[in-house]
Amino acid sequence: MNKTGARRGYTTGACAQAAARAAALTVAIGYVPCNLAAEEETGITCETGGLVEVILPNGENALFRMTMHDEGVVSIVKDAGDDPDITNGAQIFVCVTPRLDGVVTVEGAEGVGRVTLEGLPVKPGSPAINPVPHKFILQEVGSVLTGGADVTISIPEGEELAKKTFNPRLGIVGGLSILGTTGRVEPWSSAAYQESLLPQLDVALAARIKRPVLVPGAKGERAALALGFEPLALVQTGNFIGMMLAAAAERGVREVVVLGHAAKLAKLARGDFDTHSRHSPMPLDVLADCAEAMGWSHCRARDLMLSPTTEAALKQLEEAGAAGTATLDEAARRAAARVKKIYGITAEIILTDGHGRAVGRT
Repeated sequence: MNKTGARRGYTTGACAQAAARAAALTVAIGYVPCNLAAEEETGITCETGGLVEVILPNGENALFRMTMHDEGVVSIVKDAGDDPDITNGAQIFVCVTPRLDGVVTVEGAEGVGRVTLEGLPVKPGSPAINPVPHKFILQEVGSVLTGGADVTISIPEGEELAKKTFNPRLGIVGGLSILGTTGRVEPWSSAAYQESLLPQLDVALAARIKRPVLVPGAKGERAALALGFEPLALVQTGNFIGMMLAAAAERGVREVVVLGHAAKLAKLARGDFDTHSRHSPMPLDVLADCAEAMGWSHCRARDLMLSPTTEAALKQLEEAGAAGTATLDEAARRAAARVKKIYGITAEIILTDGHGRAVGRT
């Protein structure tokens, strides 16, 4: 459990690490020992195959139930705890074949993605097994089979599941990634989600994109493509626009495009760079202030402020013709000024409506 009482889970990397150890044990002694004391303490039974204990990358001891399919072939079902992880319940298979030269290799098979683009911690052409789980898999197998072994990881459902992740846009094809720097999944972890966004930026920069296009989500992405921006330049930010701008600045980016619905991006004009509604209300005040700055009367601008939604305010601005466009352009200009002041980045801001049409821009 974490501090909120939610149940923690395990990463794909931790499951592959444990399965690799279990598979190596079945090669070395023909089975995985069943720890009866651990079974009694944890409630995890040995009926389906056995229990295997490993030390996770964060130093924590963890016990996994595994299924032995054949000598050297075991699987572990991923338990993501209370996190809404789409890989929860996926069966991770590891096959270990002994060698005699002391070398341990790790390869991906069915359902494990393969890297095709620069910018990730794994080189193009390699299986999408990140450095930390790769290191711990090598250690587990090497400690059991000192003569070496070939380790092959597969996830039968991986290719379908990967379509619901960032992998396709990161150039990881054919399946899931074996991930996890700690071995643990924290339920509803905002930090983990933010961390998952960053590789998009690294891939874009490795492809020599000079001006990344930051979009809050899928709608912004569709709008950006319709406006002619190249797919490799697109970087989803979720509500964490400020975090992604800071990361871009750290990486030496000097210019960006920020494109998305005015309901989110107009909030940047008031300095709200976490645009979630819990932290930042609708930007009706921004639109009303910009309208007055563009010559609207106070009463007319107040009508914008009283709109039930930003979309309703956008409709009023659309009906106002050139005066409405000038108002949205001013909101975009103010947002760009905030980006420059806080992050030192020159930003082209493009505000869209609910149909993905550009309605205001710097």
